[in-house]
Amino acid sequence: MTFGERLKNLMEEKDVTQKEVSQNLNIAISTFNGYANDYREPDFSTLASLAKYFGVTIDYLLGVTDERISYDDTEDQDQLNTLIHYYSNMNKTTRSLLLEEAKLLLKYDSQIN
Repeated sequence: MTFGERLKNLMEEKDVTQKEVSQNLNIAISTFNGYANDYREPDFSTLASLAKYFGVTIDYLLGVTDERISYDDTEDQDQLNTLIHYYSNMNKTTRSLLLEEAKLLLKYDSQIN
């Protein structure tokens, strides 16, 4: 999937128009249209703004990954840091148990969603 296709999909999911996004991010509508139709590429700053606006990672926008999760949210970042702290203070055996439990929770999460 191209950058423009991902951008269009995100706009559809968020139910916003090119005009709305371009106004919110202070991007000329013609420039944004170029992004959405794959004949222009955003600079790094604009790419970061788009990722934050849609709540996805830059890697997702660029097609590097299909993972959309963005840890820009402060609460998510705090929880992630706490989890890393706990993990780093565990012994090797307990770390393995935590990873196995995380796999089970992820499987459970995918079944209920």
